[in-house]
Amino acid sequence: MKLMIACAILVYTASAHAQTTDSRLTAADVEKVSGIKGIQQVAPGSVIGAGPGLNFAGPDKKMVLMVNFGPAALYQSAKTKTIPLTNLPILHAEVHGIGDEAFDSPPGPLQYVLYVRKGANAISLTAYIVGKDKATLTIDQLKQLAMIVVSRM
Repeated sequence: MKLMIACAILVYTASAHAQTTDSRLTAADVEKVSGIKGIQQVAPGSVIGAGPGLNFAGPDKKMVLMVNFGPAALYQSAKTKTIPLTNLPILHAEVHGIGDEAFDSPPGPLQYVLYVRKGANAISLTAYIVGKDKATLTIDQLKQLAMIVVSRM
């Protein structure tokens, strides 16, 4: 019985950390743009902050980037969302030259999310806050990564 439980835990652990490679964005792409060595793709929920999309962590297993994919309706919904309790839009500024339309977020001194729509598809790229006015990736790095994803959609 103990052996069966140990095997079940091992299988669960292996599957929780396994992530199917997605050709729209790879760990090598993120490593090249970010300059962070040892980037690895991690499964949703396998590390703190790993969401339902593509997740990339550094060598320390801390999240660097999350990329979510969905239909264009999600982009439109995000564009009209507001920050809870403030009624301020999450949209900071329109971003030109990526997909059919794009915007960065949130308003304020630090943008760490980029939303993009291309045709009937949408993506969001989210960096993680690592200090006051600092994120794991700059908005320019998010734009570079978005260009890679859009070119492969």
